[in-house]
Amino acid sequence: MKHLIPFDVFFLFFIFTTSSIALARSSYDVRQGDQTLPVVINPKLQRICDQTDNPVECLITTIPFLHEKTAINPVSILKIKVEAVDIKTKEALDKASKLLLYSSNSKPATFCFNICIDNYKSILESKHRILDAILLGDDKQLRVELSSNVDKIYHCEDAFEEANIKSPILEVNSLLGKMITNSLTITIEMVHF
Repeated sequence: MKHLIPFDVFFLFFIFTTSSIALARSSYDVRQGDQTLPVVINPKLQRICDQTDNPVECLITTIPFLHEKTAINPVSILKIKVEAVDIKTKEALDKASKLLLYSSNSKPATFCFNICIDNYKSILESKHRILDAILLGDDKQLRVELSSNVDKIYHCEDAFEEANIKSPILEVNSLLGKMITNSLTITIEMVHF
């Protein structure tokens, strides 16, 4: 099965690293306008990502972090996802903080951004607890932390919805929610401590 990955989204995550992927590969198509460019995907990674709710997002947020010697297994991919979520959460925090400065005249928007900023900070603080849970093989703690982080993303978006304000950070929250959900799926379905 071939997935079509928007080139601009794929490119954004590829700029984090230029490392190559070794091992046997299968190909996906990446569209850039009218052009279709082949992208080579490690079949082990493809199998892991295909079991998630958001396989395309799984691939585009994992591939930039792979190195030639990276083991492709659920635990290593989960660790990569934790790093990717950390980076994307920092981007979201930066964006929300900047937007907060521009929304200082709007009390409802300020309230929404503050909720999001607090939730992003909380997600960043959970990184070490998640990595510790992986290291200790504590799948219960891992599920609790990841589930809580998914909820934090949705609480942010709910704040905008309840204030009847179109969220200016919907796109980043959507991707973060998918990334964390994929991490949770990998934990539940594939990681057996």
